[in-house]
Amino acid sequence: MLNFTPVLKNGFQSQVLSSVVVNSKERLKYENRKDYFNDLVRTNVPVVTKDPRHGTRYFIYDTTIPYNDWMRNASLYIESEERGWGHTPHVYEDQVFKKIVLNTVPTSTSDFTVDEVFVNGGSSAKADWVQFLDPTNVYSSELSMTGVIPLMDSRKIGKMSNRKFNRAIYEELKKSLDSQLQVQGTVVRNVALVGYGAPIGNYKKNEIESNERALSLKQFLMKNNSTATDGLTVTWVPEDWDSIANIVDKSSMKLSGAALDIIRTEDVVAGREDELKMLGDGAPYSYMKHYVFPEVCRLKYTAILERKSNGYNSGNSAFNNATAVSVSQMYASANNFKVGSSEFNDIMDLSARLFPDNAEANIDAAGVALIRGNIAQAQNYLSRWETDTRAYNNLGVMYMLQGDLSKAEVYLKMAAAAGVQQARKVLDYLSNVKKLK
Repeated sequence: MLNFTPVLKNGFQSQVLSSVVVNSKERLKYENRKDYFNDLVRTNVPVVTKDPRHGTRYFIYDTTIPYNDWMRNASLYIESEERGWGHTPHVYEDQVFKKIVLNTVPTSTSDFTVDEVFVNGGSSAKADWVQFLDPTNVYSSELSMTGVIPLMDSRKIGKMSNRKFNRAIYEELKKSLDSQLQVQGTVVRNVALVGYGAPIGNYKKNEIESNERALSLKQFLMKNNSTATDGLTVTWVPEDWDSIANIVDKSSMKLSGAALDIIRTEDVVAGREDELKMLGDGAPYSYMKHYVFPEVCRLKYTAILERKSNGYNSGNSAFNNATAVSVSQMYASANNFKVGSSEFNDIMDLSARLFPDNAEANIDAAGVALIRGNIAQAQNYLSRWETDTRAYNNLGVMYMLQGDLSKAEVYLKMAAAAGVQQARKVLDYLSNVKKLK
């Protein structure tokens, strides 16, 4: 049978969609034995379909989930679990879409009309003349975080079983990044983990165990959605002799010079550790085992976080908490209503008040003011953005309503050259007005 589960992922954020179990004849066995597979098996299985021996094997998948802002530009993965009774379940993940493209709501409607504009000092603009900017594509910056997780401290993380070890590392990593992830608009893009071990017995055995631990940790972090699969790397150095040599060189260990000479001249596979054990009746090696090796055993991480600026409100606003509202959320809410309606206008005005430093919010609020015929308010919203190319269209409309047609034409032509369709409509209107005059 096959358990098919779509999952949306974006950094540490994820959303598991409804699963589908293929082959309903085995459903009873699945229900009875799900505890046996522990966390390998999904428990949200509302849909079951048969897998006939003959005929086309496909099904139409349709589901609905509440939208969250992080889902824009998220990746879509399919987690599949194949099993035949008596065999170990085979679990794997496939990336279906690297980025989910969400259709945006139209920013203007041509069928909405207001009173005719009187160019020489008219009252208001048509709704399809002003431009409303989608603030989703906010500026972003990268933040790099590095840290070290000791593996042989008082909790003896390094001696844990793989499962407990993976959980402990996951919790430590999450705790280290949480302070930055609490800032709205911050997501994890890449995580690189490098483990460092100390010589304990056979080198080849250490190398095999290190590779197994690295693979196990990576699979655990992938399963717990620490980051998307292509943004996670885990490697391991089974015996970090470079760090051992540096620590010994700076220590007060007796015969440290002789120990360093052995480390630098004897090859690992040729008995380096055995030579150290025989040095000084084993006293230097005993010192290294108790004071050097625990310091060497560690896990270094480097996380690349992306932080969107101007996408969320700042300051001591009542919205500045775990459920903070973003500009894009306000924009999406406004577009549930017709452009020019009181609901649309009120939300756009509120967005500009909540985000006074956001260009899109202010330019959109200016567009609302132009539709309402409040030219002074539009000028107030646009005053800080007169050199911003995104504001040229609405500036042109504003100057047109003020009766300054020459300045309006300059801004509108620059906006039209940038591909703004609304600017072309207003220029056509101005052209007709000139012909009438």
